[in-house]
Amino acid sequence: MFEPEIILGPPGTGKTTTLLGEVSEALSNGVEPQRIGYLAFTRKAANEAITRACEQFELKDKDLPYFRTLHSMAFRMLGLTKNQVLGTKSFKEFGKIMGLRITGVNAADGQVYGNLPGDRALFLCNMARMKCVEIQEQWKETPEGLGWYEIERVYNGLEKFKKVRNLIDFTDMLEQFVVAGIKPGLDLLVVDEAQDLSKMQWKMVHELAKHSDRTIVAGDDDQAIFRWAGADVDYFVELQGKQTILDQSYRVPVLVQKEADKIIKRISHRREKQWEPRDAEGAVVYHTSLDNTDLSVGEWLVLARNEYQLEDAEEKCRREGYIYSRRGRKSVSEKTLTTIRAWEALRAGKTCSAPEAREILRNMKRRATGLPKEGLFTLVELQKDWGVVTNEIWHKAFTRMPLVERVYLIAALRRGESPSKEPRIVLNTIHGAKGGQADNVVLYLDMAKRTYDNLRENPEDENRVFYVGVTRTKETLHIMAPQTRFFFSEI
Repeated sequence: MFEPEIILGPPGTGKTTTLLGEVSEALSNGVEPQRIGYLAFTRKAANEAITRACEQFELKDKDLPYFRTLHSMAFRMLGLTKNQVLGTKSFKEFGKIMGLRITGVNAADGQVYGNLPGDRALFLCNMARMKCVEIQEQWKETPEGLGWYEIERVYNGLEKFKKVRNLIDFTDMLEQFVVAGIKPGLDLLVVDEAQDLSKMQWKMVHELAKHSDRTIVAGDDDQAIFRWAGADVDYFVELQGKQTILDQSYRVPVLVQKEADKIIKRISHRREKQWEPRDAEGAVVYHTSLDNTDLSVGEWLVLARNEYQLEDAEEKCRREGYIYSRRGRKSVSEKTLTTIRAWEALRAGKTCSAPEAREILRNMKRRATGLPKEGLFTLVELQKDWGVVTNEIWHKAFTRMPLVERVYLIAALRRGESPSKEPRIVLNTIHGAKGGQADNVVLYLDMAKRTYDNLRENPEDENRVFYVGVTRTKETLHIMAPQTRFFFSEI
């Protein structure tokens, strides 16, 4: 019977630190690093674990071959190559054959995300396999507005396409791993973010645990926000085994914890747990608009339930000259900064490389045609041989750079923002920010109608989502008053 040790880690309670402590103890007892597995749901969590382990234990990546996501573990153990795995190019080819519009965005967990009908059909087909249910059953409970015969056509078509092309997808990896019965034989198996695992991923964990001397499963069902992607939350809630609760948060202050507690108490099917806030009062502030919020100092995490709702915050940042990132993408690209630096270096009498010169010339109106391919260049050479007609400061010289971009960057520089550093303002969805934190968290309560409908039908899922949003806060939680009739009303 599968009864692992269970570690429950409420927000900010040091779950990763605790798990690495278990790894440290195993190493101290003579366990070889190669006989320790640390599996996580996301690549971000797996990378964090291996980075911290290498620093803490003075090891290298190659010393920890089993610190991976579950998909990566299956990929390695099956001896696969990238050419054997269905990727973006193959998805688009499949779409063309089937007459489907597909973005072909292949996520790290093997899902295809996008809003086109082809994307939604592929997502639904994969969901059925991850949940280990019949495709028609999944179709009936998924309100995608897609006809059954179209779903059946896509499902069967993809299987045939993979067979003809001799390709597998990410879910095939898990299925093949389970069937193959591979036995790496670990002394310690750690499974992190376990609340987010699907039924198929749990099958893989079971196979690994059969041949591991000790298995630790860690997570927090209160932060299980990926049911929509196939996560089997109920399995984790009902999992049997010796349980340890990490009960002291080092992130969430008192007043914010009270707000979080109000939300989570509305969930009936959960593992009961109590945890203490850190020794700071914190603050919860309500705003009618983000325009009333001063983002000029400190670190900020601006969270929305749906992606499009971040446009309000992005508009404010650009209008007021704040450097920010949105869904991991900086508001000023490194290429733009490199090009500006290269031009200013030329004006100071230095040289630039051919790639830098090409970007400079693309941003300018000039007399000559063509672009340099190799070598180093001075400003005089660009003026003589490549038609540059100016030596003015970058925002006057780069007339082909959109005016709105120049105005925004000038405003940011005048404000004293540092475009080359990691942005202190991060805009993200609640799902995208899971695992993140900031002194100041802005939380939008509005949501799309479809999300609102899900709130009414599955309130526990949406309560978990906003619980995660609230508990990213280290100091002050800023709650935005709703602007529509579709919003989370429990705060």
